[in-house]
Amino acid sequence: MSMLVPMSKLFFASYIEELVVQYAKENVESGRWQKSGSLTRSRRDTERLLPRGIETENNHFFELKAPDVNESVGSIWLSLENSATTGTVFIYDLEIKPEYRRKGYAKLALKEIEDFAATHNIVNVGLHVFSNNEAAQALYTEMGFKTVSLNMVKNIG
Repeated sequence: MSMLVPMSKLFFASYIEELVVQYAKENVESGRWQKSGSLTRSRRDTERLLPRGIETENNHFFELKAPDVNESVGSIWLSLENSATTGTVFIYDLEIKPEYRRKGYAKLALKEIEDFAATHNIVNVGLHVFSNNEAAQALYTEMGFKTVSLNMVKNIG
């Protein structure tokens, strides 16, 4: 039984609002953005990526339903990105609710994302992780992800 259950429009409405807040917070905490205006910037980025919301082409939204739990343990936003040379399933968001973290659900979800990619004839799974999120970096390294680029910033203010 798959953990990936297509997200309902009702669930999506609350999910996207929380995503905007969380993305702004992570950008501020990582030092990429100033706090002032971060919510506006986050909302603008999200609307640019999802002009039709849950109906935006090549984007897929899932709730994570664990067989041993009677509720959602998290959520996922995937985008199918094709170029002339390769296709990638890009993980825009993989969120496990705090009370379900460190129980193996993220690993199971990542394996199912690989299966999802394979069913779409895609051989790459990509993602972005903030430099201050050491737990996520460790998980992704353990699951076989490799760093392919690195953004660096020097604060001179």
